Amino acid sequence: MEIPFVGGSYAGRSLVLNAQECTNLFPVIDPTAGKKVRALYGTSGCKAFADLAVENVVRGMYVFDDLIYVVCGSYVKSVNAAGVVTDLGEIATATGNVSMSDNGTQIIIVDGTAVGYLVEAGVLAVISDGDYPASSRVTFQDGYFIVTETDSGRIWISGLYDGDSWDALDYATAEARPDDVVAVESSSRELWVLGTKSTEVYYNSGNADFPFERLPGAFLELGIGAEDSVAKGDLALWWLTDKIEVVRSKGYSAQKVSTETVEYQWSLYARVDDAKAFFYTDAGHKFYQITFPTENKTWVYDMSTGFWHERKSYQAAVAQPGRHRANCHVWFDYKNIVGDYENGKLYELDMSTFTDNDQGIRRVRAAQVISEERLNIFYHRFELEFEAGVGTVVGDGVNPKAVLDWSDDGAKTWSNELWADIGRIGEYQTRVKWNRLGRARSRVFRVVVSDPVKVVIVGAYIDAEAGDA
Repeated sequence: MEIPFVGGSYAGRSLVLNAQECTNLFPVIDPTAGKKVRALYGTSGCKAFADLAVENVVRGMYVFDDLIYVVCGSYVKSVNAAGVVTDLGEIATATGNVSMSDNGTQIIIVDGTAVGYLVEAGVLAVISDGDYPASSRVTFQDGYFIVTETDSGRIWISGLYDGDSWDALDYATAEARPDDVVAVESSSRELWVLGTKSTEVYYNSGNADFPFERLPGAFLELGIGAEDSVAKGDLALWWLTDKIEVVRSKGYSAQKVSTETVEYQWSLYARVDDAKAFFYTDAGHKFYQITFPTENKTWVYDMSTGFWHERKSYQAAVAQPGRHRANCHVWFDYKNIVGDYENGKLYELDMSTFTDNDQGIRRVRAAQVISEERLNIFYHRFELEFEAGVGTVVGDGVNPKAVLDWSDDGAKTWSNELWADIGRIGEYQTRVKWNRLGRARSRVFRVVVSDPVKVVIVGAYIDAEAGDA
């Protein structure tokens, strides 16, 4: 009998919140079968692209012309398509968020301080105009750089196509609600101003005194809960709100995409205002990836299916998986390039790479509870349908294994691990199964694959029968 094993993290309203895990796997659906989940695929690995030679966090990246401009610690560097790195200089801060934008000739870098930076013709310089405000976010629209003013309700504009020109009178204040502006982003030539408790949308009216005015009726009683959680993707803005939920813009409203059970997990975190996010497309799927650095957790929403899953990378310092290595992202040279959160390395997200920073990826699926009116269920056999025969030629993964365990007490404790072969290279008919698994009134099965091989889980089947109460 087939059981519902493939799926996302915390699907539905499961009372067993520690079950329903989907880590480093994402569901693929069959649109011809009512969007039924067809399989779980292993997520992309992190393939080496460039080493910035700075043992620090990659704070931000920005693509301009044929280069990636990177802030790593306090260093600003450029990287070409071959991964060759050029040093441009340093900024005053070494930690915290940075934001970048360009006007066609200049890139502006802001980091939350009263000092802003410009890169022009490959040269890094400090913004010289004393009217430049302390800012943590920047965007560009209609010839102007627009920045937030830190700890205020104001947005400022630069001179027309001149990031080194600022006027003490060229600012506007969010009008609908007196909260601080946290982020600003241009989307489809409309300016979204996100505050701590509200969001407003502006348009370019052509006003000679200040060209941007609030669009009548475009106001949301919804703020942003983490400055660096805002991301653009699929003609929409995505962000973590002040109510600890992820939404995407839809017209001049917000559509919630996080689920109650995922939000419950986030509500347990000690801190969420440091969340960082980006949007990207990989293997035909559109992902919004959000990391909570303090909690060492990464969650990913798959717009293509509506499912959430987790991403984890092995961390040598603690000898166990933690947050995903990606701290920021750009689309460059037809590749998804991400920056590491601690070691100054850039990677390409690659479906054919089965390691992160040369470390193995632990892929986990724990499905929903199996029960039958509190009767004992006797499990004669559990079988997983894998894409078999995926072993490597040499090294780790020559004879890849799947590890099964289960919980009969609501995911509080787990059984001993049982191992089974997935199949050496070419062994395509390998059946992955476990026999004589005892009985339980309520059971959660969990499967782990840690070998650096392609992982595709197509389904799960049990041979079982209900017994006494």
